[in-house]
Amino acid sequence: MTALTSANSAFLNAETDFGLNMLRQSPISGPLIVSPISVIFALAMVQAGAKGKTKTQINKVISNGATDDAIVEFYSNLAKDILKATNGVQTRIANAFFLDKEYTIEKPYEDTIIQKYSAKVEALDFRQPQQTAKKIDAFVSEKTAGKINNFITEKMVKGAFSLIVNAVYFTAKWEYGFPKESASNKTFYSAENATKEIEFLNEFYADRYYAEDADMQVLFGLDELRKKMNGAGIQKVLSQLRRTFVTISIPKMKIETDFKLKEALIAMGITEMFNDWADLTGIAKEPPLKVSDAAHKAIIEVSVCTFSLWNCEERL
Repeated sequence: MTALTSANSAFLNAETDFGLNMLRQSPISGPLIVSPISVIFALAMVQAGAKGKTKTQINKVISNGATDDAIVEFYSNLAKDILKATNGVQTRIANAFFLDKEYTIEKPYEDTIIQKYSAKVEALDFRQPQQTAKKIDAFVSEKTAGKINNFITEKMVKGAFSLIVNAVYFTAKWEYGFPKESASNKTFYSAENATKEIEFLNEFYADRYYAEDADMQVLFGLDELRKKMNGAGIQKVLSQLRRTFVTISIPKMKIETDFKLKEALIAMGITEMFNDWADLTGIAKEPPLKVSDAAHKAIIEVSVCTFSLWNCEERL
């Protein structure tokens, strides 16, 4: 295994663990959709301007303690790879860091965000929340080719010092579509003792990728399963994928959830950036800057023809 491959493996494990930790910090009483990599991109933009313990905590969570250069290289390359068009796949990303005009953005930080993350950095008048929300929303709409609109609201801007925007629209055609005539209504269990009849997409004896190991052949309760899983284990299973014939049954659905990201990040060990003594002087030296809140919203839609995902914002 080369050094590059080893480094990539460490990042992949960190990404997967991050997603699992988001799952562990969520309630199990209903449907949930999150986009962990989108949150990591937003954290990476904060990390680029953080210093001291504030930076160390973020590094540990998104990379298992990799160097600054390694973090920037990996996630900037990943963002570029995601945007590369392939057959049937369309991805649009709007990355930006908006600060109130009372802050002076540090030039090295601005250069890193623009050059490495292909993101926008701009100072706006947050004392005019309605106008600022419209400007940011127009940026998101433009970068996502009109796929995400009415994304930023006046409420999000009001009272904030800055706003990190990471909006992602992803849609892809199934490699092998589901026959429309195979759809059928079945009982779907959305939570314990909560069921409803919905339409499922079915395909029998389909040639697909499949893998298993001793830990993942048994169906556990959700709470036990999310405690048991870890990033390395999931990556191990993914590395063992092979083609075989399987029976597939997937519910048609559209799920939209809001996730309390601040509480989840604190539980993961990212606490400093929310405190009055947060060191974000690499972004702006004065007045003191901290993260006041963090929110995440995502939408997933599964149909006969496509799989689509939208994700939303983080607020400082």
